[in-house]
Amino acid sequence: MSDKPAMDPMKTARACFLACMAAAAAAAAQGDDPLKSPACAQALERLQSARDASAGAAALEGLRSTAAATCLGSAAPPQRPGRVALPPVSVPPPQIVVPVRVAPLPPPVLAPPPVPIDRPPAPALCDASGCWASDGIHLRHVGPNLLGPNGTCTQQGALVACP
Repeated sequence: MSDKPAMDPMKTARACFLACMAAAAAAAAQGDDPLKSPACAQALERLQSARDASAGAAALEGLRSTAAATCLGSAAPPQRPGRVALPPVSVPPPQIVVPVRVAPLPPPVLAPPPVPIDRPPAPALCDASGCWASDGIHLRHVGPNLLGPNGTCTQQGALVACP
């Protein structure tokens, strides 16, 4: 018995397949097609071997970048943006807006009370000494005129005007 661990038949078959593909690619390679170049086949073979060996993520990323640069014909491996730390989202604290106090409106100006218009008293009942007006005042006869509490009243038909 040997001290070497037994090789996995799947890994061996995969490695053989990749080697055959690399050989076929090299045979059919054209001068300026980087996908068919032997360097691309070797880079892909190294990447597959690292995947089979369950290599770390950093090692796989490096081999993947090298294979992409070699097979796609770029001079430098493509740069992937790493995870960028974003500043924490900050929300300003709420601002309580105090309403501006407006001076109260002055109370409405009331209209002045209506000026009473004295209606001329109409004589309701007349006798020899004078007439009784509708408002209860007695108007005395002084000649052809009627005399009220404030002076002489004038009579025009059924209306009497007193000062």
